[in-house]
Amino acid sequence: MQALADKPKDGDSQVDIRMVKRDGTEVLRGTASVGPPAAPTALDRRQRDELKPFADPVILRDVKVGMKTPRQTVRMDFDQNMGELYPFSLREKLKVITEPSAFYEPERAGENKWGRAVIPFEMLSVLFQYSSRQDRLPIKGPAVGLFADQEIRLNAGPLFVGESYDLEREVVALSASRRTESVWVRTTVFDRHSNRTVATMLLSLASIKESFAGYAEEHARLYG
Repeated sequence: MQALADKPKDGDSQVDIRMVKRDGTEVLRGTASVGPPAAPTALDRRQRDELKPFADPVILRDVKVGMKTPRQTVRMDFDQNMGELYPFSLREKLKVITEPSAFYEPERAGENKWGRAVIPFEMLSVLFQYSSRQDRLPIKGPAVGLFADQEIRLNAGPLFVGESYDLEREVVALSASRRTESVWVRTTVFDRHSNRTVATMLLSLASIKESFAGYAEEHARLYG
C-alpha cells in the first residue's frame, strides 16, 4: 500500500489524499486540511453527489435521521485496554506506530507546548468509538458491519491522554447500495469543563445485506 497526498498550491489549505495498491488500484480517497475547509471535503462531496436514495430498509428500518444518543464520557489512558473492537492499549500501539512522535510519549510530554501527551490522530476514532456499544441504535442484527467512510475534524487543537471528554452521537443520513445499508453518524466531542466542541467524527457504518440471516425473506415480507 502507498499513501499519497497532492502538493498544495499557494494559499490552499486543503489537498486530496488517496491510498493505492502496488498495481495502482485505488483503495481509498479523501481530503486533508488545516483550518476551516475552504472547499467541500471528500465526504461533503460524497454525501452531495454519490449517495443513492435510501429505500426499503431492512437492517436499518427502525433507524431515523435525527436520532441522538445520550452523552457519554470517554478517556484514553496509556495502559487502558480499549475494548472488544480495539483489544490493545495506547502504549502497545506506540511500540508499532508507523509515524512516532515525541508528542505521543509520556516521558517526553514536557517537550511540547501543551505539556501533556497527545493522542495520535489515528487513535482518535478508537477513543470516539470506545463507548459505541452503549448507543443502542435500533439496528437489526446480527450482520457484518464495516467502516465505509470516516472524517475527523479537530476544532481546538489535539486531544490528550488521560483527559475525560463527553460525546454524543446523531444519525445524520441513511444510504444504501446493492450490497449494503449504511447509517451515517456524527459524533460530537465536548470539553467537559467548558462544554465547547473540541472534535467531530462523521462515520458511515455499512451493514452487509447478505450477512443478515433471512434478508431477502424479510425484505419480501416488509415490501412485497
